[in-house]
Amino acid sequence: MYGILLFLTFGSIIVPQHGANISASEFAVTTLTNEIFEWVKNGVMSQKFTNIIGDLAIPTEMQRIDWTKLSGSKASAFCIICKSLTKAIINLRRTGTPVEVIQQTVINLCTRLNLQTEPVCRGVVNLNTPVVLYIIDNDVTINEHDVCGLLLQDQMCVSSPLRYEWTININTEPPKLITKQPSQKSLKILQITDLHYDPLYEPGGNAGCDEPTCCRRGQNKTGGNTLKAGYWGDFNNCDVPWHAVVDALDHMKEQHQNIDLIYFTGDVIDHGVWETSREGNTKSLVKNFNKMKDIFGDTQIYPIVGNHEPNPVNLFAPNDIKDDQLSTRWLYQLLADLWINYGWLPESTRETILRGGYYTLSPQEGFRIIAINNNVCYVYNWWLIYKPNDPSGQLQWLENTLLKAENDNESVHILGHIPSGDSTCQHTWSREYRRIINRYSHIITAQFNGHTHNDEFNVFYDLNDKTKLINVAWNGGSITPYAYLNPNYKIYIADSNTYVVEDIETWMYNLTNANETPEKRPLWFNSYSFKNEYKLSDLSNESLNKIIVDMAKGSPILEVYHKNFFKHAAPELEKECDKPCLQSYVCRIVTTSSDNMNDCEYFKTINSST
Repeated sequence: MYGILLFLTFGSIIVPQHGANISASEFAVTTLTNEIFEWVKNGVMSQKFTNIIGDLAIPTEMQRIDWTKLSGSKASAFCIICKSLTKAIINLRRTGTPVEVIQQTVINLCTRLNLQTEPVCRGVVNLNTPVVLYIIDNDVTINEHDVCGLLLQDQMCVSSPLRYEWTININTEPPKLITKQPSQKSLKILQITDLHYDPLYEPGGNAGCDEPTCCRRGQNKTGGNTLKAGYWGDFNNCDVPWHAVVDALDHMKEQHQNIDLIYFTGDVIDHGVWETSREGNTKSLVKNFNKMKDIFGDTQIYPIVGNHEPNPVNLFAPNDIKDDQLSTRWLYQLLADLWINYGWLPESTRETILRGGYYTLSPQEGFRIIAINNNVCYVYNWWLIYKPNDPSGQLQWLENTLLKAENDNESVHILGHIPSGDSTCQHTWSREYRRIINRYSHIITAQFNGHTHNDEFNVFYDLNDKTKLINVAWNGGSITPYAYLNPNYKIYIADSNTYVVEDIETWMYNLTNANETPEKRPLWFNSYSFKNEYKLSDLSNESLNKIIVDMAKGSPILEVYHKNFFKHAAPELEKECDKPCLQSYVCRIVTTSSDNMNDCEYFKTINSST
């Protein structure tokens, strides 16, 4: 596959020479698209087409990697695949090809290219077809550059399409400084995130399957698998069974009797993305939230939606999409009803939940929680292609809400599933979010994320001063071990008047040890205190900046962070991580806007100067 550019240029495709107005890559895309079109028309795959597909087919071991982060010839090959398939689908649809033929064509190509197994290809294609065709039918301007410019935004597959360029209005007045005295009392906050409960999990099942998610009923067809799913979960691309979810929640309740607030930062649904259904997702959401209510009783829980909750996965429709088969309203309605009926949220939050899955409330005077649905920025949310500009008006709402909080002298916690600097968050959304944080960092005392499953944090530096750390977003990790991680949750100790986080406890268990004694409950333990682990007197911006600078200079503390990042899981820590590898984690910490690597580059200069 990695020789695809040379193959397409010098093999079966002859690229025009002097004076041609078309690049080798675009010529390859056009040729491959035409081959697909002729194949559909005549039912015959030419030898040229067969050769191209054979050369493009990816090795099986690459099926689970993040294609958005490839570089060099690998990225070029995926760019050609993306643009060719997209162009073919659009052309087939606009020339009246029956839906069933389009679907089968894409399934066949998906399988021949070894992108996934046939059942996975079929399931994903069938689930996503209605949305994809609606977008193609209702915007005649959309082309392959728009699609691949979103999916492969970090690969420079195409120059950033203009449809993704927009901005919001941010108050330009100087920040209104708020002075609050620390209290002698503390607030105890529990963060739970990324359960990924799998109703099909089968202890003893196949943990070495060919699908994206293993350990599920029906995958062990021969009974000859050598990797058997553990009772309490499994490292090998598996989620968790119900008894593991219940044990985790029971342990939290038993171990921590005085929890004041609970933040649930998304992702109840499993990773079986090719065979989800609205009914199945509904059943899992109700089951998990009911269990949280049963276990934690009257303790207030503030939940948000994860990218796995909708069906199909990742798709959050604009609020003016009324077709019930396409709309996300069913999910928003379900969550609003559950969360409000439990008494977790007031009725006043319903309107914005139904509009876009976000809300705000003030649990007590001087304190505001803002729960956002930043899954709309995910590059796999196809609706971004159709309506990219501030989906559901959420970021403008966030800015307006923060301005009011500033005027009301409120401290703010923001809950969001995806870290804003994640490479899969659409560049413009990510940039505008960071602009908002830059303006209101003085009242935002903490942010809380999930999604990555890692034990990590991200820091925001002033857009005009790379040395001035102004805000921090803490990541809760995950209950699921997917993939190659130990399960965990976090306890935050915050000042009850300023709402500043003063320390963090990370609780986890060793999955390997737990599975050796399936008849016993896992042995949860307090892995570390953030202050003690990183030898800090406090978690102020100044202290956090100091340890990041030390990490950039090669301090041994970076190795400690690397170990905690993977939650002490042996499968990851057994891999070699040299100095450049370790330094990449510093970049990850300081990158909070997916379109801006300036902070990363700055800290590289710190490292190179030592």
